[in-house]
Amino acid sequence: MSVLLPFWIVPGLFVLGCLVLVLLRPKGFWARAGTYALLAYAASLALGTGGILESRGSTSGLGFIFLPLFALIPGVLGFLLGFAHFRFLERRRASCSATIARVVVVVAALGVAGAMGYQIVGWIEVKQTNQARDLEAQRQRAAIKDNTAEIKKRLAAHPGEEARLIAELAAQTQDRTLLIPLASNRFASPSVLDDLVRSADFGVALSAVRNENVSPQSLAWVYRNHSYPAYFYSSLAANPRTPGWILAELYAKRRENMGIAPGLAGNPNTPSDLIDGLVGEADWRTLRAAAKNPSLSCAQIDRLREDVQNKPVLSSRKRLLETLEQRLASCSSGDL
Repeated sequence: MSVLLPFWIVPGLFVLGCLVLVLLRPKGFWARAGTYALLAYAASLALGTGGILESRGSTSGLGFIFLPLFALIPGVLGFLLGFAHFRFLERRRASCSATIARVVVVVAALGVAGAMGYQIVGWIEVKQTNQARDLEAQRQRAAIKDNTAEIKKRLAAHPGEEARLIAELAAQTQDRTLLIPLASNRFASPSVLDDLVRSADFGVALSAVRNENVSPQSLAWVYRNHSYPAYFYSSLAANPRTPGWILAELYAKRRENMGIAPGLAGNPNTPSDLIDGLVGEADWRTLRAAAKNPSLSCAQIDRLREDVQNKPVLSSRKRLLETLEQRLASCSSGDL
């Protein structure tokens, strides 16, 4: 935190100084300089905030650390502009030469406009980038939908040869809009999925990790060796093929990723002791996932029902209790 203080202290002192000039010296060049400085500084902060909020980058929030310091540039130029403008008007009224003041006004005004123009251009570029990405994502979603339907159609025409066709299609393309539905297909063989989990495309790799035909060895490779294993934690937690030692380690990391606990709670191969720990601290997503877990014992279902009853009333509680009551009805009283 101490490292960041200069980024906030210096701008804070600048704003405070300008406010003092405006409030204590309401007339004269100091007040005009302080007013222009505050207006330029505030406008720069507003433009910078808009550009940062428009950005979807994972580190875009760091821009708020540096923005107050950057805004000093138009702020200081605004101060100079206000000072020079006052002098220019003063000398004009006195019928004196105002050439120097005029030059300073022009230079300072261009500086303020340039600094803000830089921010506006950056904001526009971010917005255009987002729009281009949205259009590309929309195109890819449509292509994935179309390819999924085409794959289903081709497999239906060749019953008994589904795994071979999936392998041939996967070997013949690098198109992610085709690889993603192939990696998600229930006929994809472990050998095909072993290759796809190592794809540099995170979307393809994620689809393969979620497929229950993938080998435990491949899931272990993703957990140990992938460049960004945390991206797959929730999917690893939910896949019944994930080795038990990985599930145990993910349980220890459940507070690092909000998707881990629901994944573990719904995984039929999650060890019973981990399920007990999850149920005791569960949020609604985890409770809903646990209620659908076919491996829960009758005692765990009964405890889960009690936890749900003690939760604040939400619209989903009634449906969740009905599900648990139905499951308890199939349990004999001796199992509880």
